Amino acid sequence: MADVIRVLLIEDDEDDYYLTSDYLEQCENPQFQITWVTNSADAVDALQQRNFDLCLLDYLLGAENAVDVLDVLKSNQFSLPVVILTGQSDAKVDELVMRAGAADYVQKSEIESPRFMRTIRYAMVRREIENERLERHKVEQKNKAKDKFLAHLGHELRTPLTSILGYTELLIDDKKNQALEQELSIIHSNGKHLLSLLNDLLDMSRIMANKLELNIKPVNLGVFLTDIQSLMRLAAKDKGLSLTVVSESKLPEVIQTDPTRLRQVLINLINNAIKFTDTGSVSVSVEVRPPAPGKTNERLLFRVEDTGIGMPPDKLESVFQPFEQIEDVMRANHGGAGLGLAISKELSEKLGGKISVESVFGKGSCFSFTIDPGDISEQPRSILSLSPQTQMEANPLSLQVTGKVLIVDDLREIRRLTGHLVSQCHATVAYAENGVKALEAVLQAEEENDPFHLVFMDIHMPVMNGIDALHALRRHKSQVPVVAVTAASRKGLKQSLMDEGFHDVIGKPIDRASLTDILERFLMTTEGPAPSIEAKALQVEQETEEEPDGKKVLVIEDDEDAAELLQLFLVHQGHDVIAVHSGAEAIDCMNDIIFDHVLMDLSLPDYHGYDLAKELKELQPSTDLVIVSGSEPDRSTMEHLGIRQSLLKPVSKEDLLTVVH
Repeated sequence: MADVIRVLLIEDDEDDYYLTSDYLEQCENPQFQITWVTNSADAVDALQQRNFDLCLLDYLLGAENAVDVLDVLKSNQFSLPVVILTGQSDAKVDELVMRAGAADYVQKSEIESPRFMRTIRYAMVRREIENERLERHKVEQKNKAKDKFLAHLGHELRTPLTSILGYTELLIDDKKNQALEQELSIIHSNGKHLLSLLNDLLDMSRIMANKLELNIKPVNLGVFLTDIQSLMRLAAKDKGLSLTVVSESKLPEVIQTDPTRLRQVLINLINNAIKFTDTGSVSVSVEVRPPAPGKTNERLLFRVEDTGIGMPPDKLESVFQPFEQIEDVMRANHGGAGLGLAISKELSEKLGGKISVESVFGKGSCFSFTIDPGDISEQPRSILSLSPQTQMEANPLSLQVTGKVLIVDDLREIRRLTGHLVSQCHATVAYAENGVKALEAVLQAEEENDPFHLVFMDIHMPVMNGIDALHALRRHKSQVPVVAVTAASRKGLKQSLMDEGFHDVIGKPIDRASLTDILERFLMTTEGPAPSIEAKALQVEQETEEEPDGKKVLVIEDDEDAAELLQLFLVHQGHDVIAVHSGAEAIDCMNDIIFDHVLMDLSLPDYHGYDLAKELKELQPSTDLVIVSGSEPDRSTMEHLGIRQSLLKPVSKEDLLTVVH
């Protein structure tokens, strides 16, 4: 309770005022400051001018009573404890004023008794409790608002990062951009750096809110460490450093841990070691240690040691604090949000261990951390032997041709993907979005004596479909070879399209070998002279159309750029893909088409993501549903809906290979 209590006394009887004020002024602890008014209007004026801790209110005030005054205070949104003073005990009055919002009531004859002071004290204590409750509620609301904001921020930042990183990867893969490879690599590396800063910020927020959950599962330790070495070796090599991963004891084959979070700690520490080391080496060692005091499971000890700049002794205690960075040389030469080590500390503790550091300024540092690997007593153990991991190489088209190719498709991403594949063979590519545009482009090019040598024509398009466009070209005497592109695979379709006048048919998703064969037959190769268009056309053989072996995939994403990129990646991997931008469109699609996989964003304009997921599961129970989101999805909700997999934006080509295969 406050040392000085400010009291507003609403009393129209002067004698009662003096009686009350005299008694309160005699109190030494707490002390009271009294402001006296005689009616509700003066009370409102007084409350507007200053704050009061307590109100003592006479039950009868001439034409008003306490209930009227309480209503006035409430309507003016004044919140303070009110103790009613009444001339006589009356149970009905008691019930009436308490319902109206009074904290308590006391008879005027008890003003000089201990009960009066107890009543005041209890009213003040209840006020303090209520204030604490309101304050806690405000803090909770602020935390909820912050969590909601960070989740929204993460989604809003991850979605454009998906497009930035994804399209940069596609440009880097394109041989035509070799002259820009350095600039594209800079864009890509800075995009990845921005993503890592975002991940650190969101992880730290979840840790501070105690909302970071682990996903413990069996982990093959040898394979895990091989992946770590493969992942970080290039970063070390770029700085002229050697990176070694060794074991100082026999290691268990399988441990129980969260591989994502363990990988995060190791990569944080190895990245820091590489960042702050200009010459020498970085080494990672792993060993089994006895159980910690009071524990039963053995521990795994990881050490990350470098020959870098080290840290001053007075800085070692603060390096694991959020937003801390070593000043001077470290901050001058190296960026970062200062969250990596703080996150590593929290994660190592959640993994059942702790982290520490030893460092000599100018000579290097050694970060050590332990984890609980679960019960490994029965696990077979062996010395770690890391074998180099084979890298999956890109499979660019090796054919080299010259000539002009027109790609006609109403889906921009399919146009661009097909063009990307054709351009790998060094042909010149142009685009049209429907049959009318294609007709205009072909006729204009022939009029300018710069004709197209081949047209890839989608069959199903708005405005003018592929068959009508082909007939229009022939009516205008154009003899350009036209290859039909179709996602349909019904029996006899290829022959019917050939009968319409197409020179060949290729299925969606486009097979690289089939595309290479068509380009070689219709365009001029660089190895020798090319036959005329007419001669090439005569070489076309009647072939049986192969059934596409890709999966049928639905992408649900309201951001058109992100949807296009996902579609582009998946088509590139050989899948037949449809992209929609709302829940209603998704339901319409799934009513008409059976899909193998559905990739859906949780933030859609017309549906809450989980509500839509439930409806989609009811429509097609056997379809594999994958959440693609800018924030971590709720695992319990996913399990309830039967959703086994999720991807966190930005999504890479490699990520998609893990869920669509």
